[in-house]
Amino acid sequence: MVVFSYVLGVLVLIFVLLRQIRAVPVPRAYAPRLPIVLGVIGLFALLSYTGDHHHIASSAWVWVVGTLVVGGIGLGALRAISMRLWESNGWVVRQGNAVTMALWLVSLIVHFVGAGVSGLVEASFLLYLGLTLAVQQYVVYRRARPLWAELGPNAGRPLIMNFTQGPGAFFATFRTPGGPAGPNWGSDPAPYDPNVIDVEVVEDDEDHGPPELHAPR
Repeated sequence: MVVFSYVLGVLVLIFVLLRQIRAVPVPRAYAPRLPIVLGVIGLFALLSYTGDHHHIASSAWVWVVGTLVVGGIGLGALRAISMRLWESNGWVVRQGNAVTMALWLVSLIVHFVGAGVSGLVEASFLLYLGLTLAVQQYVVYRRARPLWAELGPNAGRPLIMNFTQGPGAFFATFRTPGGPAGPNWGSDPAPYDPNVIDVEVVEDDEDHGPPELHAPR
């Protein structure tokens, strides 16, 4: 169990580090699914190790708790503060920088530099990684809340593409959830709505095959 959790932690760490330097959307709601999964597996791995090694010194436990507090919570918050946040295409986006990566290096050093407790290092690694990721994501989420408020309630939602057909015409409407559902046949045109990204109208002629969708204007 300990070996599995350690290998899994290394793979997850590589994945996380690669995403730190990329521009990634910040979820509007705080949902730390990956940190929770890592934390649960890591807790079982730590309990499994301590169950097989009953003679663990109290100083080793003090070291583990200290790394979780200093490295997991403290450095996780600092990494989140170091990240750049901005608005892009209706989303809040975050991206790490050189300071973020340096703080990740310090976080790993804090965890792995422990004399005489090498087995406990590997056993607690996944728990440490889950905790520090949860803290980092939460602080980024808190920093992003004012930006989400500026963008409005419809920001950050996926596009919905509706296809409707009326007498002699074919419509393709792209909108965000909460926008207009589509054209009303026989009524006046709806006023401009910023949620509608594009509406294409193409004449339908049975003699010339299916209608062709042109590029957005």
